[in-house]
Amino acid sequence: MLRPARPEVLAPAGDRAALEAAVRGGADAVYFGLRGGGPAPSPFNARARAANFDAAELAETMRFLHAHGVKGYVTLNTLVFDDELPSVRAAVEACAAAGADAIIVQDLGVMRLARAIAPGLPIHASTQMTCTDAASVELARSLGAARVILARELSLDDIAAIRRATDVELEVFVHGALCIAYSGQCLTSEAIGGRSANRGACAQACRLPYRLVVDGALRDLGDAAYLLSPEDLDATDVIPDLIALGVASVKIEGRLKGPEYVGATARLYRAAIDAALGEGAGPGPADREAALQAFSRGSGPGFLRGVDHQRLVDGRTCDHRGLEVGEARGAGRRRGHEVVVVRAARPLARGEGILVEGGFAGEGEIGGRIWGLWVDGREVERAPAGGDVEVWLGPDRRLPDDVLRGARSLRGRRVFRTSDPAAAREVRDALERAPRRVAIDVRLEGRLGERPRLSAVAEGGAAAAVEVDAPLGRADRSPLDEATLRRQLDRLGDTPFALRGVALSLDGPAVVPPSALNRARRALVAALLEASHGAHACAPVSAEDLVAAAVAPALEPPPPGLFVLCRNVAQARAALDAGASGVYLDFLEMVGLGAAARELIAAGAWVAVAPPRIRKPGEEKIDRYLLSLEPAAILVRSLGALLDASSGVPRIGDFSLNVTNKLSAREVLSRGLAAFTPSFDLDAAQLVSLLDSPFAPFAEVVVHNPMPLFHMEHCVIAATLSEGKDHRTCGRPCEEHALSLRDRAGMDHPLEADVGCRNTVFHAAPQSAAHLVPRLAKGGVRRFRIELVREDAEGARRVVEAYRRLLAGEVPPAEVARGLRAEGSYGVVRGSLRVLQA
Repeated sequence: MLRPARPEVLAPAGDRAALEAAVRGGADAVYFGLRGGGPAPSPFNARARAANFDAAELAETMRFLHAHGVKGYVTLNTLVFDDELPSVRAAVEACAAAGADAIIVQDLGVMRLARAIAPGLPIHASTQMTCTDAASVELARSLGAARVILARELSLDDIAAIRRATDVELEVFVHGALCIAYSGQCLTSEAIGGRSANRGACAQACRLPYRLVVDGALRDLGDAAYLLSPEDLDATDVIPDLIALGVASVKIEGRLKGPEYVGATARLYRAAIDAALGEGAGPGPADREAALQAFSRGSGPGFLRGVDHQRLVDGRTCDHRGLEVGEARGAGRRRGHEVVVVRAARPLARGEGILVEGGFAGEGEIGGRIWGLWVDGREVERAPAGGDVEVWLGPDRRLPDDVLRGARSLRGRRVFRTSDPAAAREVRDALERAPRRVAIDVRLEGRLGERPRLSAVAEGGAAAAVEVDAPLGRADRSPLDEATLRRQLDRLGDTPFALRGVALSLDGPAVVPPSALNRARRALVAALLEASHGAHACAPVSAEDLVAAAVAPALEPPPPGLFVLCRNVAQARAALDAGASGVYLDFLEMVGLGAAARELIAAGAWVAVAPPRIRKPGEEKIDRYLLSLEPAAILVRSLGALLDASSGVPRIGDFSLNVTNKLSAREVLSRGLAAFTPSFDLDAAQLVSLLDSPFAPFAEVVVHNPMPLFHMEHCVIAATLSEGKDHRTCGRPCEEHALSLRDRAGMDHPLEADVGCRNTVFHAAPQSAAHLVPRLAKGGVRRFRIELVREDAEGARRVVEAYRRLLAGEVPPAEVARGLRAEGSYGVVRGSLRVLQA
């Protein structure tokens, strides 16, 4: 029976301290981003808030990693605009010259650019590419990806299905924060604050409190406020399954976290893999607790064991809580100090940080560092588990009066240990005691009277050889043997190497001067370090040349017009009656969509269909059903669908393909699309710049839509209105109720489910690009789209009529904007198209 392959432990590094902790913790590879400056003025990485690494020092960083037998992957995993492509070229060249083992990329155009510039530099397709089925993995391969980082929403069954259908290396997240939205498909930060998650500037709106609105009325959910804040991922128990599936790399999230977290999690997964392969006892409870104590919002297997809407989001946690250590029993006084009484489920010690959970959105929570502990009236340094402990949080932390009076009870509130200085110190000490060394096997060979050759092969495969600067002499007594040679060579304390095997191949009893062996050892170490590291060649190709070659297809552009995406048949009828050129049907129910399509097609309308934005293994049948309706076109929303062979039905690429530059526009059009929809990450100036080109007739620009903020596998509807774990047990409340999420500003953002039971939160206020329409039309754009969500028939008619008249030149943009603003509860906003003025 073949032994399962050992997956790589891939750890994050936001700075040098975290990188060194990853190495000492046993990581096989580290991923990190560039800070910018020098040849790469923009970081182009999805964690711009991390300290990151200076591009000028990248070569030294890679040499450090390679010397310790660790690979280094550089993140270039954001969307990129046309004017940034020369900087991206410089960043790719810097990575190649520094000997990076791979770059992690999201943008389709950047993948093409990197392959042209540095064909020998491996590319890993980022989780930001939203690869959720085998076809999307194969599309990434066709762009040059050697590995694909799968979406975090996939289950073990999904991963198994992908593994059976492709031999591309697969990387899976196993630990750390979970985004509520599919990576690469979250537009919340962009729409609300102008800080795009696809540009490394996520504002973490998912960690904010929301109230649930059901059929127009607030629904009391008790203390559950953080309805979009999932618990963290901890897949230590799933490691044997991932190994059995042949996953190449298990990835730890956390480039914004410190070295203690990185070191503890790297050790945890190193031990879990060793145990799964029968090479160790595996991690103990203390190892797992050390990792969770470093950072945790609560933890579980995420989606790996399948969907569980009741578990993923508990609604009471948005930030680090650490480990649950007990529950509060009340409050009182002890020796003049205000104390919280805690029934301890774990030991507590002076100096630790604790948090007594509050109410809605943390209201009334109590936290601080422990100054004093009393058990049965005795002051102690450390309180054992199993009894009541009085906890004093210091002179500067006063308990609320209503708590001390008993008017507000703390009884039953969860208590968490937020920090454990002793445990953090133990992690640091353990990492310091475990310097990472690479095992080497050394061989000395030669003939008497000649200079011998000293060679070494490192554990990772690097090899080097040097010539000893003194000849082999004949030994009259005490000839050189392996034990003597080992003593002479095993002086590697200040190097990253550890001597493992020693071999001699001499033609007789011989001696070598010890001083010559010492010099040879030092030369061999230097040669081995050099052999462990190598640069990738770059081609003399400029970004400007690549953009110039990215021309629009020599095909007839698709027909012009104003098209409307509708969520129900009433909207579709109203849109067509108002003069829309055609409609896209994007319904929750397939049965209703089929009936509507047949009705409207029979009436002579141009009717296209819209599949879900996400396609998992087995969901290709949805696309096949939609095509069976014989639509005029189909929206292509996923990379898997982009790879699909043409069925003869025109295909229109949607915004979810994330086209932000001419290289990515050319890429999607080259795959048989009739038109593409520019990404919502473009602002007005960038959109105009992209389409001030021959690509304009092949673009379909969304000019009016409530921005889709979060697109997620988690179903808030099932989680809050049912006790069901998934679509089989939830009772489908989505078919009976209209839900919205009310934010802190009082805006109600519609929440809708799609046919795949995935939820989308839409912005309460529609975004309008009316001010851009004349300029875009003059530049050659011929297709415009309106997207509706909850408009009734009359509302749909008014919106379509306004834009139809604008395109006909009957009204100016300002009048359209004023009219639509008067119709909406919150008015129309410009959202990401905010740069150009009307």
